[in-house]
Amino acid sequence: MDFERDYIMRMIQMMGDFFRRIADMVDDRERALLIDAQARQHCGMPLATAEALEPDMLAELLPPAQRFVMSELLHTKGRACASLPAAHREALLLQSLRLLSTLNGDQFAQRAAQLQTLKRELYARLTAPDLMRCARFFAQAEAFDAMEDALFQALAFLAGEDWLTSADEGMLLLRRAAKADEFTLALCNMTRQELWESAHELSVEYRKRTGGSA
Repeated sequence: MDFERDYIMRMIQMMGDFFRRIADMVDDRERALLIDAQARQHCGMPLATAEALEPDMLAELLPPAQRFVMSELLHTKGRACASLPAAHREALLLQSLRLLSTLNGDQFAQRAAQLQTLKRELYARLTAPDLMRCARFFAQAEAFDAMEDALFQALAFLAGEDWLTSADEGMLLLRRAAKADEFTLALCNMTRQELWESAHELSVEYRKRTGGSA
């Protein structure tokens, strides 16, 4: 586990160094070529291929470390290449969000703030599954305020069995979060009571919809 975490930290540092190189460039075409070269070297595919694939298929093709790198490269191109059409830049960021949210939020907790920013900016484009993946990532990253927001946003888009399934998972996430230590809760501006109350709120609504217990 320590080896894996060290490897991930090296990958994050490598991407940080790469971002600084990109920031020093003045030509978007040069930036795009370098980003594509990194995608080919570290992920085994051109960036255009990653842009075109469905997110679930791309996530299946790439192991976690490569998925992280590809998410970072898509994010970098979307942010750094200002000459791209707005719709293209948004598509890059959306693909980046969808890849990032499939990763283990504990291992990649340093990107929780980035995921929050992307979620806020792209909210109008997000689906309930997108938001549930974000909620899971935030739960693992111990960003429980963001987890709660993403969870209830996802539920607002759902109905029927889909709502029940996601609410069931949501109650589990909230109850687990409520068991975190006080320092962890303070870092995300949450209290144990708030999390228990949210779990209770879901439980009440669940019982209303099923006539049973949760």
